[in-house]
Amino acid sequence: MGLTGNIYRVVVADDEPVAVKAICHIIEMNCPQFQVVGTAENGEKALKVIEETEPDLVLTDIAMPLMSGLELAHQAGSRMPDLCFVIISGYQDFEYMRDAIRNGVLDYLTKPIVPSQMLPTMKNVEEKLNTFYYNRRNALLRKICLGEDVSQKEISKFFPHKEFYAALLRENGLPRRYSPGKEPELYGTIEEAFSVYGRDNMEELFLIPREILDGQSLVSYMKKVELRQKTEGSYTTLLYYSRAFSASEISTKIRELFYWLNNLSTVGYSQAVDLDKKKMLEGRLPSPDTTELSGLITEMEQYVKAGKYDRMQKCIEIAFEKWGSERRPQVWMEHSARRILNFIRTYTEDEESLIESEYQLEDIFYYATSMEILIQNLQNLFGRFGQKEKEKPKADSPEFFENVEKYLRGHLYEPPSLQELSDIFAISQAYMSKLFRKYTGQTYNQYLTGIRMERAKQLMKENNELYVKDIAEMVGYHDQFYFSRIFRSHTGKSPADYLNQ
Repeated sequence: MGLTGNIYRVVVADDEPVAVKAICHIIEMNCPQFQVVGTAENGEKALKVIEETEPDLVLTDIAMPLMSGLELAHQAGSRMPDLCFVIISGYQDFEYMRDAIRNGVLDYLTKPIVPSQMLPTMKNVEEKLNTFYYNRRNALLRKICLGEDVSQKEISKFFPHKEFYAALLRENGLPRRYSPGKEPELYGTIEEAFSVYGRDNMEELFLIPREILDGQSLVSYMKKVELRQKTEGSYTTLLYYSRAFSASEISTKIRELFYWLNNLSTVGYSQAVDLDKKKMLEGRLPSPDTTELSGLITEMEQYVKAGKYDRMQKCIEIAFEKWGSERRPQVWMEHSARRILNFIRTYTEDEESLIESEYQLEDIFYYATSMEILIQNLQNLFGRFGQKEKEKPKADSPEFFENVEKYLRGHLYEPPSLQELSDIFAISQAYMSKLFRKYTGQTYNQYLTGIRMERAKQLMKENNELYVKDIAEMVGYHDQFYFSRIFRSHTGKSPADYLNQ
């Protein structure tokens, strides 16, 4: 079994026993990723064996009793569209070959079968199957992460290891819900021996076969990953299972990871949590009690009626400082901030649309790397009460935004955070986010990642002898594999494939 755990199942169909024996011997001696699970001496029996064994590959003679190899490929392929076929014939017949290719057959071999002829074909089949299994694993992992049902049969086939570890690594805040542009999903590369999925570029779910760690503890491995990928000044939430679990538990374990991420992620606070110690976590669930928040809203209303807007701002600041010191989870903070924002919108003639307000509130939590930054940006947002947000008139112009873009393109090797960029150009973070939505139709992270990937492609075109590691560093990524995942999510190709192209 290789690192991926895939052993591809093979059925051999030929009415000559000597040929069947020769093919089986070549596979056994030279093709460790393949296992013969059935043989047949005629087409009808081959079809039955295929239905019973559900193979990945069928090696079949063309001229067989009861059903030809081409008819077998047609009938079996219509029932199992992903089944691979290699046709074998005792003579060169190019008409047969053309018909076979039309029926989706991968290759055509002539007798007598010898290793020098057969092994390149098996290598090509293996590469095709590797890609197919990789894509199916990704699709299944995505479905599980999004809460969709996946059959145990599919899990067993495409995640063939007996035991797994799982970990979820999230940088900064929770995923957006109102983003104007779709965040590209993240997948591991085909070269990696484990599966990775992220709902955006700030998140990675790792599903790791037990054998891969080779005795190393999961938490020590994930800490190394975290150090390589963490952006300076950011915070991370690492959730993991310290004990391996069976393939049948994959769906349950992954859903628990996301449940606890939503309940534990706390702005500005890095944490690593072993979910096999759940009893220690129950007290950290967000409290359903909203008495404290309701009291804050009542106090704010009194200040509003008295025209004491500064006092209202101060009581909001004190409340969030208290909640931050208590390490209230982000979902609790967001709920409170939204209640306050709705209160403010009720008492002011705010020209901002509801959806734009949601975008701004979401950005504030998404990009905040500390409670101090969160409170500062919330105060800027809430400060619209009593006075309009006043940015420099020159900020909302194509010329101003061109300077912002120019700065970013000149600092891709060490890109600034949104807060740092806002400070450099002396405008609020909420206003800078608004400019990106207006002039690019994207969030800051989406735009920044896009120009980093465009620069990476340009570097590859200018010098295809560069190493992927060097290209990654030149566009600001310290982890080659992390860069490769993001590159693939944006281009549909791995950096290696793009370089070869």
